[in-house]
Amino acid sequence: MSLFGDFSEKAFNFKQSKKEKIVTQSEHWSAAILSGSEDSRAIEEPIRSNYLKYFFGTIFIIVTVLSAQLFNLQVINGQKNLAYADNNRIRVRNIRAERGVIYDKNKQIIARNLANFDLIVLPNQLPKDEKERQALYENIAILANISKDEVVKKAEERGLKYSQPLLVATNISRDQALNVEEKSKDLKGFSLDTNPVREYLDGGSLSHFLGYTGRIALEDKVDPSIYTPTDLIGKNGLEKAYEPDLKGINGREQVEVNSSGKPIKLLASREAKAGNDLVLTIDKGLQEKMAQYLSEGLNNAGSMRGVAVAMDPNSGQILAAVSTPSYDNNLFAHGISNNIYNKLVNDPNKPLLNRIASGTYPIGSTIKPFDSAAALQEKVITPSTTIEDRGKIDVPNQYNPSIVYTFKGWKPEGLGVVNVSRAITWSSDIFFYVVGGGYQGFKGLGADRLITYLKKFGFGHKTGIDTNDEASGYVPTPDSKKARTGEPWYIGDTYNLAIGQGNLLATPLQLLIATSSIASGGTIYQPRLVKEIIAPEGKPVRTINPEVSANNFVSDENLRIIQEGMHRVVTEGTACCSIKNEVPVSVSGKTGTAETSSAGFDGKNSRTRPHAWFTSYAPSDKPTIAMVVLVENSGEGAEYAVPITKNILKWYFSPH
Repeated sequence: MSLFGDFSEKAFNFKQSKKEKIVTQSEHWSAAILSGSEDSRAIEEPIRSNYLKYFFGTIFIIVTVLSAQLFNLQVINGQKNLAYADNNRIRVRNIRAERGVIYDKNKQIIARNLANFDLIVLPNQLPKDEKERQALYENIAILANISKDEVVKKAEERGLKYSQPLLVATNISRDQALNVEEKSKDLKGFSLDTNPVREYLDGGSLSHFLGYTGRIALEDKVDPSIYTPTDLIGKNGLEKAYEPDLKGINGREQVEVNSSGKPIKLLASREAKAGNDLVLTIDKGLQEKMAQYLSEGLNNAGSMRGVAVAMDPNSGQILAAVSTPSYDNNLFAHGISNNIYNKLVNDPNKPLLNRIASGTYPIGSTIKPFDSAAALQEKVITPSTTIEDRGKIDVPNQYNPSIVYTFKGWKPEGLGVVNVSRAITWSSDIFFYVVGGGYQGFKGLGADRLITYLKKFGFGHKTGIDTNDEASGYVPTPDSKKARTGEPWYIGDTYNLAIGQGNLLATPLQLLIATSSIASGGTIYQPRLVKEIIAPEGKPVRTINPEVSANNFVSDENLRIIQEGMHRVVTEGTACCSIKNEVPVSVSGKTGTAETSSAGFDGKNSRTRPHAWFTSYAPSDKPTIAMVVLVENSGEGAEYAVPITKNILKWYFSPH
C-alpha cells in the first residue's frame, strides 16, 4: 500500500474508534499503574493524537503560504511576470528607416546616407551571473577595440533591468562588424545595429544652412514611440528644421529565441518607411562658383571672413549661400572629437557662425536706396529736389552755438549739386544727412519716419528663413538709446543712421531681402531654402510656395527712381565700370563701406579697415537674381566686394 493510502486508512480507523478510546482510557491507565507494567500502547495514544494535530497544522500553513504566493505570481503580478518571461523569450529588433536625401534644385545630391555599424547592448538581456558578465565585457572590449571599463560603464549606466538599446561603440569597422556577427551567439545582450550616417557633398560651403545629424541627447525632446536612444536626429540647420519630413518610420521585427538567444521563429514584422527627400532652391553649380570666387576675393583683400548670398527676388528662393570661414559638417555627422570641436569653438574667425543669417554688421551706404524710398514716399523730397554736397556740413550745438559738430562726406571736396538719383549713384553722404535729419531749414524725415521705413524693409526683425536660426539685427530708436545709455537722441544719431552707421546692425540676409524688394517692384518675400518635399519614389509630397511678408508700401513711380539710381551706380557711379564691361547683362547695385570698431582679421582694432559691401540685382529690367557680398575688415566696397560680384554674375549669365 502507498504511503498516502496507509495514512488515509489509519486516519479513518482513528475517527471510528475515538469514542471507545475515551471510555477505556482511564481503565488502561489504572491497570497499568496497579500492575506496575509499562503498557506503552496505553501511554503513547494521547501523544500520537497531539502529533497529528501539529502535523496537519503545519501542512495547512505550508499550503496557505504556497497558495498565496501562487496567487501573487499568477494574478497580482501575472502580467508583469509574463512580460519578464517574454523578454527572455522574445527579441524585438528595430529596422532603421533610411533618412531622406537632400538635392539641389536640379536634383543633384547634396546630402546622402552611408552604411555604418554600431555596437549596442540591451542591459536586461545580459548574463545575470557576475563572472559570466565580466568575461563577456572583456570579450566585447577586444572586439570593439575599447577599454573594458568603457564597456561596463555604457552597459550598466542605467541598470541591468533597462530594456532599451544603449550605444557601446559607434562607426566600428567592417572587419569588427564581421567578427561581432560571427560570435553573436556568444555575445548575449550585445548586437550590431545598422545606423546609416550622413555624407555631405557640398564641400562645406553650405554647412551653415544644411546643418548636421547627431546622436539623440538628453536635451533632444523626442517621442519614445518614434525614436530609440541610439537614433540619429537633425541637430541644426535644415536637418533639424525638416526633421519630421526626413526621419521616416522605423520598422520592427519580433523574433522568438531559444535559451541560448538564437532566433527560432519570426513572430511579427513591420517594414521601415524611408523619409521624404528635400529639393532645395540652391543651384549647386552657382554654389560652387560662389565659394570659389569669394575665397579668391578674400585672399586678394587679405581677409579671412566674408559672405556671398544670392536669391531669386521674385520668389524668395535662396540660390546660393556661402559664409566663410565654414566647417565640415561631416565631422559632426560621424562623431566629432572634443579636440576638433574645441578648436572650432575657440577659433577667432568663428567658423561655426552663420554670418549670412546670424552675423550682424553696420551696412554703410547700402542703406541709401531705402532712405530714398522713405523720403520719396513721405514727400520729404521729389525727384527734382537738389542739395549741394560740399563735402561736409557743420551743425552748431543747440545749447551752445560756439560748439560745432562737423559731419563729413566720403569725398572731401564734395560732389556738387545732387538729386536723389545722383545721390544714390555717387553715394552722397551729405545728401542723406540732410534728407534723414534735416539741415538749415530743410525738414528731413526725422528719426521716427526713418526707423519706420527701415523696419518695413525688414531691418530689425527676423526674415523667417526656414532654418529657424537667425539674428534679428538692431535698429536703434530714441527710446532704446535712452534705456541703454540714459542719454537723449541727438541729430547726429539720425545722421549716422541715415548713412548706415551708428548702432544700426543688420544681417547680410536682411540686406538681401531689402534689395530684392527694390528689384521685384516692392514685394518682400520670406526667404526659403527648400523648394519642395518629395517621396523616395519621386512623388511630390509638398511644395513650398512663395510667401509675401510685405508689399505696396512704396509706389511704383518712386521705386523706378531708386532703380534708376542703382543702375547708374554700375554704369557710371561708384561701381563702374568692370561689371558693366564684363557681365553680359545689365546690373544694378549699391556699394557700401561701413566703419567698424570690431577686431579685424589680423586681431587688431581695425577702425581703418571697414567692411566692404556690394548689394546688387540683374538683369536690371527683369531681375532673376539679387546678391549681397560682404568682405569683413578689408576696405572700400567698390574695391573688394564689387570684383567678387562681377565674377559670380559673369559666370552665372554666361553659357556653361
